[in-house]
Amino acid sequence: MVDAGARRALESGARSLLAIGVVEVVGEFDKGDVVGIRDPAGQEFARGLTNYATAEARQIQGLRTEQARKALNGVVYDEVVHRDNLVLLL
Repeated sequence: MVDAGARRALESGARSLLAIGVVEVVGEFDKGDVVGIRDPAGQEFARGLTNYATAEARQIQGLRTEQARKALNGVVYDEVVHRDNLVLLL
């Protein structure tokens, strides 16, 4: 689940999902799985391939990129879901 600002950024077409926009991580998934992305109202508006498994995503949710790097002792990816691996739903 992401905040309203993250939804707007993703819908603009040129942004990736960063940890700072994630407000809740629901379910269990592994790195590389397809995950649904929901807005604050719970509406799924996008799907994408995640760069993080559940535990890592929960650990960095809401953090700025620099903070996420420190939290995971050297983050490999700046994006939770890269724009190139994301599709918006109608």
